[in-house]
Amino acid sequence: MTQQAVKTESTAPVLQIQKGANEYKQQLLTLTNTAWQIAYTALWNTLEFSAQEKKVVKEFIINFLHQSSKHKKAYNDFVQRVLLARQYVNTHPGTYIPLPSQWFSTQNKNGFIGTQKWLNTVQMYRASLPNYKQSLKAFAQAIEETTHSNSPADFHYWRNYFIEQNSQTLLNLFLSTVANINFSATN
Repeated sequence: MTQQAVKTESTAPVLQIQKGANEYKQQLLTLTNTAWQIAYTALWNTLEFSAQEKKVVKEFIINFLHQSSKHKKAYNDFVQRVLLARQYVNTHPGTYIPLPSQWFSTQNKNGFIGTQKWLNTVQMYRASLPNYKQSLKAFAQAIEETTHSNSPADFHYWRNYFIEQNSQTLLNLFLSTVANINFSATN
């Protein structure tokens, strides 16, 4: 009789409870919105986009983050790739970034997809020079910490960090991104 009970229990379907599934989804959504605001501020800050345009881009971003089991690392990589694209456009007159839905399209090899090789190069250099373009990596963390803690201390810490790194461009982008996140009517 005891053997039957054990046998019955082993063939019964097992229910699993996923702790934190809602928290995970919320964190993914928050990272997506933050990543979009960074990309928007870095690449298209003077333009207004339709709700449909933003929706397409946010779907791309959430899929990008979701593809990695380490979504915070994916977020960090995403931000660095956006910043590398911004640097490229700023240092190559005549280049431009098309509409977000075009730039993030998986069909556009010269868009976001093309920035992977730039990030790979940066990471290769970091193997020998750990602080190589460290400010790019710190930017993602700076925005995430500052906007989610909503603490003046975090804001001033990161503001001073970019000043100490003598990175006026990233300081200005940091200030603009924080303002866009905190004061934009819609994401």
